[in-house]
Amino acid sequence: MSDFKGIKVISRLLFMALVLGVFFSGQNSAAASTAQKIGVVDYGRIFQMMPETKAAEQSMQTAKMQTNQELGKMQSSLQTAIQTYLKQKQKTGKADAAQERALQGREENLRKVAAEKTNALAKKEQSLILPIRQKIDAAVAAIAKKEGYSMIFDKNVRVYGDAQTDITYKVLDQLNIK
Repeated sequence: MSDFKGIKVISRLLFMALVLGVFFSGQNSAAASTAQKIGVVDYGRIFQMMPETKAAEQSMQTAKMQTNQELGKMQSSLQTAIQTYLKQKQKTGKADAAQERALQGREENLRKVAAEKTNALAKKEQSLILPIRQKIDAAVAAIAKKEGYSMIFDKNVRVYGDAQTDITYKVLDQLNIK
């Protein structure tokens, strides 16, 4: 009887080992078939090399210069009005409440216009950048699909990566940038 129990225990152990072996070998082949191909791309470098980026930067510089000129004229005009008022106040020795309110109104208007212009510049910048980003994204997606990548990360946020996973040059080629 004791030999029968020993054989029974050994049989169970062999059966368990067989089941575990099949299970783990199935896991490895399933994992291998669903392995993800991951790549990286230097998005910032590509963005800076795009000809559209240079044109967008020039457009933004022009818009900023125009905005600064307009705001500068408004500020200069306000400063002149304030100085004129202060000279007049010094001569007469009397404050003019209506004129002070008008100057405060102009100052508030200048702040409001400056905020509006800043918002307009930010919107213009976004409208110039969005098509460039979309073009880069489309090129990255095309290469990812063509070469079977399941994920592409920005090279600057990775902790470690093999140089073979970098597809920056492929994206530059896709965009015809040398």
